[in-house]
Amino acid sequence: MVAEIRRAILGGDMPPGVQIFQDELASQFGVSRVPVRDALRLLQGEGLISYAPHAGYHVAQLDVEQLLEIQNVREILETEALSVGVPRIADETVETMSAAFDEMARCEADGDLASWVEAHRAFHFVLFEAAAMPHLMRILGRVWDASDLYRSHYMHADTAQQRAHAEHHAILEAARARDLEALLTLMRGHRQSTVAAIHRSVTGESKPEADSNP
Repeated sequence: MVAEIRRAILGGDMPPGVQIFQDELASQFGVSRVPVRDALRLLQGEGLISYAPHAGYHVAQLDVEQLLEIQNVREILETEALSVGVPRIADETVETMSAAFDEMARCEADGDLASWVEAHRAFHFVLFEAAAMPHLMRILGRVWDASDLYRSHYMHADTAQQRAHAEHHAILEAARARDLEALLTLMRGHRQSTVAAIHRSVTGESKPEADSNP
């Protein structure tokens, strides 16, 4: 049930801000409200759902300031993971990244954004895991959970899929070359383009790249 609700949110079937009715989900899945409530609490912990007394559960709203905080934390953690891990990249790491890149392209062609999010995480995390730092990976995983809703929303924006495809291809080639400086620069730009696109979508205003904290 958690996976199905998560896919509905990340796939755009349950957009940001929409109210979630436990009785409807219980009927849909043929269960009582207890497992539904447990599932919603798990997704709340991932940052995909919000809860307020008397208002109930809603798909989380997009918040540019929160996104900036998330991306700044990612900058710190991902820079450490790459700095340690890039010298340790094995051929198998690059092969896994390449397979995930191909899966992302398939999902883009099929319009399956929920599966794209999963392949996207696999693409990046096999690179981060080269650092062999399990505590860092657990923290980074939670930070990525909090950014999945923004990432999914970003991929619905005009030209976002083409831009993301080109950026991921460049990241793959930099990983293949074991080029740390290129990877750090590419990842910083990758985060900045997401912030700029979400800022335009939420506020209707352009955010200059120079002002977009990674």
